[in-house]
Amino acid sequence: MKCKICREDSSTMFLDLGKQPLANKYPKQEDFVHEDFFPEQVFFCTNCRNVQLGTIISRERMFEDYYYLSSVNQGLVRHFNSLAGKLKDSKFVLDVGSNDGILLRPLKELGVKFLGVDPSVNVSKIANDAGLTTITAFFDAESANEVRTKYGNPDVIVASSIFTHLEDPHLFMNAVKEILTEDGKFIIEVEYIGNIIRDVQFERFYLDRIFYYSLSSLAKLAELHEMYIQDVEMIEPHGGSLQVTFIRAGQGAAPTDRVANMLNEEAKNLSLPKLLEFKNVVDESVGAFKDMLIALKDSGVKVAGYGCPARVTTITNYGDIGPDLVEFIVDDSPLKQNKFSPGKHIPIVPNAYLADHKPELLVVFAFEYIDDIRKKTDNAYRYLIPIPPREV
Repeated sequence: MKCKICREDSSTMFLDLGKQPLANKYPKQEDFVHEDFFPEQVFFCTNCRNVQLGTIISRERMFEDYYYLSSVNQGLVRHFNSLAGKLKDSKFVLDVGSNDGILLRPLKELGVKFLGVDPSVNVSKIANDAGLTTITAFFDAESANEVRTKYGNPDVIVASSIFTHLEDPHLFMNAVKEILTEDGKFIIEVEYIGNIIRDVQFERFYLDRIFYYSLSSLAKLAELHEMYIQDVEMIEPHGGSLQVTFIRAGQGAAPTDRVANMLNEEAKNLSLPKLLEFKNVVDESVGAFKDMLIALKDSGVKVAGYGCPARVTTITNYGDIGPDLVEFIVDDSPLKQNKFSPGKHIPIVPNAYLADHKPELLVVFAFEYIDDIRKKTDNAYRYLIPIPPREV
């Protein structure tokens, strides 16, 4: 298959996760009959080390009606408060994929000129209603021109946890270059394929996200658009992500040592043979998780979940895990509550549900926020991380 980053015919499938539903479309019971499933196959480019899905679903279908709210996650709130502090001296920050305004809010409090762009009608309305100015649109040549015409040229453009969703990253880069000031910075935050492989986080592959970047693939993308990676940092959100800073060629400082070190590490450790081994590890982990749930059920232990992020869809559909094994899932987002998990239809409930339906064990699907979840549940349960399965 042709790689969508370097455009070479050099991509090979290394993981097949079967038929999957859309991970962020949480159905009501009457929607079950209309739920669609699509093949989810994952490919690796041996030329630029890009990882991508073989099936692409319309971005309009995926994001114009959306159920993910960043600000219900206190770990993310802390992260974006910190990022806003780093950007406090910026003249104008454009946040692409701004969701409910999780970065816009602290920027406003710091007195930094800001603007959000987000395609989701329901989520961008939440931001605008809170006084966090957001254009409801996909970021492309047309919306970029609207930004420039009405608000001016940003000296910082941020795209956090949305770059993996893009149908065509090249068009996005063109739009960035069109409006970014000559000495400006383009900062993206993306889940890192190196961490996904190392930590067996196969559940982070789902149809919302087309791309799973290495720094090598991002460097190739930058090169094709006359930019370069000036710095990279490992950050905590989403199980370990990269925060990557791009600038125009010839406009800034030399790349930091962190960039060279990570590129060298990928050259040694990110290869097709290692990814082909990953499939066996995935199957072992999913099998062990399901076996543990069956054993708990057989011994009379009542099991529920906490956190219903998109990864729940991949785990439960690939592992064939339904409400017979995980009775319900608590989630703090009001947009998900009183709906069901995609595909396997596990009920999603608010935290208050625990008072009358108290399980003995909680599967922590949003495992990187285990400390916050323990606090929200008064540390009153046994807690299980699903992949690989272990009580914590």
